[in-house]
Amino acid sequence: MALGILFLFSFIINAYRNVLPTPLTDEQAKALDDFSGVHAFDEYLSHFTAPHSANTRENAVMRDWIASVALDFQKVATERGLKMDVIGDDPSIDIIKQDWFTTNEQWYVKSRNVIIRLHGQSGKEDALLLNAHYDSVPTSHGVTDNGMGVVTVLELLRYFIDHPPRHTIIFLLNNFEEGGLIGTTAFLNHPWYPSVKLFINLEGAGAGGRAIMFRCSNLDAVRNLANSPAAFKHGSPLGNDMFKAQLLKSDTDYSVFTKKGVPGMDIAFYSPRSHYHTPLDDLAHTTPEALQYMGQMALGAARAIANGDELLSTSNEQESLIYYDILGRTMLVYSFSTYQLINILALLIIPVVALYLAKGNQSMNSVIKQKACLTLQGLAAVITAFVSCLVFVGIAVFLMTKMNPSMTYGDVYGAALYAFVAAFLGLQVSQLIFPNRMKQTMAETDAIWYGLVAFWWILVAIASFAGTKEIASLYFAVYILVCNALALLAHILIPSTQKLRSAIIFFTQTIVPFILLLELEFLVMDAMRHTTADGTPELAVYALLSVPLVLIALHYIPWIYVAGNQRKTTMVVGIAFVFLFTICSALKPFNGSWSPNKLVFKQEYNAGDALATVTISTATAIQSILKKALPSSEYNTLQCAPFKTHLTRCSYQTELLPKYGSNETLNEFVMDKIQKTCNDTSCVSTGTFQSKNSLMCRVHFDEDVTIQHAWINGKEIKNSNVTALISYVDKYEEPVTFAVEHPVGAIVKASVGCFYDEWTQLEIPAFTALHDNLPENAILLIRGQGLAYVHYQNITLQ
Repeated sequence: MALGILFLFSFIINAYRNVLPTPLTDEQAKALDDFSGVHAFDEYLSHFTAPHSANTRENAVMRDWIASVALDFQKVATERGLKMDVIGDDPSIDIIKQDWFTTNEQWYVKSRNVIIRLHGQSGKEDALLLNAHYDSVPTSHGVTDNGMGVVTVLELLRYFIDHPPRHTIIFLLNNFEEGGLIGTTAFLNHPWYPSVKLFINLEGAGAGGRAIMFRCSNLDAVRNLANSPAAFKHGSPLGNDMFKAQLLKSDTDYSVFTKKGVPGMDIAFYSPRSHYHTPLDDLAHTTPEALQYMGQMALGAARAIANGDELLSTSNEQESLIYYDILGRTMLVYSFSTYQLINILALLIIPVVALYLAKGNQSMNSVIKQKACLTLQGLAAVITAFVSCLVFVGIAVFLMTKMNPSMTYGDVYGAALYAFVAAFLGLQVSQLIFPNRMKQTMAETDAIWYGLVAFWWILVAIASFAGTKEIASLYFAVYILVCNALALLAHILIPSTQKLRSAIIFFTQTIVPFILLLELEFLVMDAMRHTTADGTPELAVYALLSVPLVLIALHYIPWIYVAGNQRKTTMVVGIAFVFLFTICSALKPFNGSWSPNKLVFKQEYNAGDALATVTISTATAIQSILKKALPSSEYNTLQCAPFKTHLTRCSYQTELLPKYGSNETLNEFVMDKIQKTCNDTSCVSTGTFQSKNSLMCRVHFDEDVTIQHAWINGKEIKNSNVTALISYVDKYEEPVTFAVEHPVGAIVKASVGCFYDEWTQLEIPAFTALHDNLPENAILLIRGQGLAYVHYQNITLQ
């Protein structure tokens, strides 16, 4: 019965928390003073119909469209007497250190950022920054990552022109986030940047669904969101803790600003991550409802901040705080000091109240001895149960990773049910092994309740210690302690003859804890289920899934003794576990809809060779997938090896050469003769190249060479060990001049090549062929830039 209530409760919670808002038309939004998801979707998001990564022609098309929208808004703002600045063709050029392809690269970047400044009515320059990157990866239309963020920013710009803000707002639509967060890094050198006091970053790592505030560093900003009229609010500190633990293998522009001391918040889509960076990130796989969700959250936060008093007093301090939503409707926010105070008060008050109520006419010493004895026995039973749950879950997970290594990827709900049944089986077995006398004590006294409260007391103490390390994800522990203490109080005070006694105790003990733990469980399911393809260990996913489930299972310890007949219950649970193990072992981990296997594609080619090399990496099943997709001539050259601990990388040879790097395009890459000037101790060697169809080229130095002084188009670079010079220019066939200083007589060797990311017109036939021949349960992608890289020339500087 109690388990049936849990499963029904879980279904209801998951359904309710995933409800999306109705998208509002322009008229409805104006009447409600809200965000118009319909207008933003139809007028803006509909433009995101093709890949538009930084190194493509579509990228410039996207930049020009965004700039044209901003200029149209500027006309409206000027007519209304508002001061608004638009930079649609940013002239900024920056040298940025990166570790993307190799360590210690030096990038020459011509900005394609679109920057807008709407001056506030206060006349002060201190500004709120709304940021979203508009570039996609080459393999994606970039609808959720990050078209949704871009059109939310544009719709907010339209809103604030209609409702002039008190404070200045800067709207940054940045380019080249994919591949190193370059657009925001370049903005740090912009003249407007020093006025930024706070930022809101909008991002996407899924395909629709709910947007979550998963990182933040300013208490007042989050309070503004929590107190805003936004009907749907979603936030959790779990994302921040997982980034710290490197369980999420990606980053956002949030990190660029916070590293420079500017506080803010990160709002992003996160599920399903299997669509992230793939061709499935398109208009067909998102909805106006999802856009409305992000828009109303972003508007709620931005409106309160831009019109509030806190912006002017915002410090550069990165604040640690606790924030979480309840079923997506209410958000609680408080500081770490408040969090620690709540924990400490609970740790002190609950034992004192328990002793006071138990004292009666007895002496305090006798009460302490009596209750301490019962508590220790109960705590031993609970700790034994906890350890047993962990052991059984650990064994179950180990067996499943051997039988079905990517089970969480394809059916995370089945994996969670399997782990919960294993935990419950461990719970049952743990109580069977106790001596009969101890079982009798558990059944006839309050020992098990005292032990359960003591266990949660210890967990709150652990949460308080974790709080000193700024780990926030154990925020739920104090609520579970309080609810179990109240259940114990009800157990003591309500007469055993009371008809609804058990129901009152059970629901007092479980309602709030189950809501908090199930919220956490479903969040982990959605956020982590597809991360194994990025290199997150399957065991780590199971661990995060299992912790809330084990804590839920522990609530049933007192009721095991109420129910009685433990052996029969254990047998039933054991049979259920074997049944689930059999079913889950046979489930296919990948499918063509929600969970395709993600294969990362890269091709390298030495100009003039007959063959090119393709590398593919993923977590599991790579060889069986490639065997189905590749012709025998390519599959027979396949070589595979472990990669980055939890991934496998395979390479094969192909006759399908990059169009622009093969003989089909004459004079694709032209390089002038190296020129050299010397003094007594050093020489400067200079070269100039240009590419017809790539904006992004590289001079890569041999590993045994130490370069400390270089230039790109006159921009000076001084660094201890430059491994590569990478240029990103604004125009095709734009000359790039590089220069390198080296000692007289030293021999400096390097290779020069260019990256290519356009493929929709068969520019990279190896990608297109594999994309078309893959089974429907697999899909290609790339992270960053460089679907194909062509080595054009080896050079020697001496």
